Amino acid sequence: MQIHVVGCDGGIAPGKLTTCFRLSESLLIDAGSVCGGLDLDEQSKIRDIFISHTHLDHIRDLGFLADNMLGEVNRINLYALPEVNRRLKEHFFNYAIWPDFTKIPTPQNPFYVLHDIEAETKYDFGDITILPVRVNHVVPSTGFVLEDRESCIVISGDTGPTERIWEVSKTYKKINEFFVELAFPNALQEIADASKHFTPATLKKELEKFERDDTPMALYHQKPKYADQIHKEIAAQNNAAFRFLKNGEVINY
Repeated sequence: MQIHVVGCDGGIAPGKLTTCFRLSESLLIDAGSVCGGLDLDEQSKIRDIFISHTHLDHIRDLGFLADNMLGEVNRINLYALPEVNRRLKEHFFNYAIWPDFTKIPTPQNPFYVLHDIEAETKYDFGDITILPVRVNHVVPSTGFVLEDRESCIVISGDTGPTERIWEVSKTYKKINEFFVELAFPNALQEIADASKHFTPATLKKELEKFERDDTPMALYHQKPKYADQIHKEIAAQNNAAFRFLKNGEVINY
């Protein structure tokens, strides 16, 4: 499996790109930085996007992608929990915040087609299988287990302390890498708890649920203002399994 980390930051600042992972030239997980991280030719090949949840840093570029590709790309499929799709319609594609590209150019032939998915049901896209798993966030949200014939990757999605993603992950014999969100430093634990994100302290405790110390942990979603402090606090844990994802990184498993 190859994963292109289009964006992996938890906010916007110069040089920062929010969450978007490209699994093939046509398949994405989240759309926070589709237009900021992919050129127009790459954007024109996108056909399917899984959306973890409706927070802006994961959906922002859906609007700009439609602007860029309308007239060149006939249709892009969006896959998300029913609650997520409902919020997309109510709060984003509603003509107040952005034109409703689930009805443009016509209701019979829209640019975006919303597909409801079920948690813990597998969806096949060529050689890649995607399993959405509910996680504990302030809005309905999923992480994802990604498989092909040679590798298995888990993406936590935005979450605080949770259960099911660890339980499901333990059923897989080998996970090549676990992408884990980590948003705030320890000093902002109260904010992290309220918004259901991890700090280095809560992540350390959370990993006890996984009961494996041989799985590489790739950390992402740091808030730009606190990234340096988070790096220092993770380094102090002296855990060889940890590394930080980088924007633009292409990983081959």
